[in-house]
Amino acid sequence: MFVGRALYLLGMAVVFFSIVVLIMSFFSNGGVDFMIPLFALLNGLIAMGVGDLVIDVNHRQRVEKMK
Repeated sequence: MFVGRALYLLGMAVVFFSIVVLIMSFFSNGGVDFMIPLFALLNGLIAMGVGDLVIDVNHRQRVEKMK
């Protein structure tokens, strides 16, 4: 359960900071590479999804054990 929550929270942090970097790069005056923040955003979303799946599987196993 700890792994799922940790992945989800780290994914949220990466998504938040990559969105901030993308917004800052849109307003900057210069050629800024958008690929690194976009890949960071994708990585954060994947981490959030995997964390959510781990949490769901763990919850289902607990419910099945109680039955």
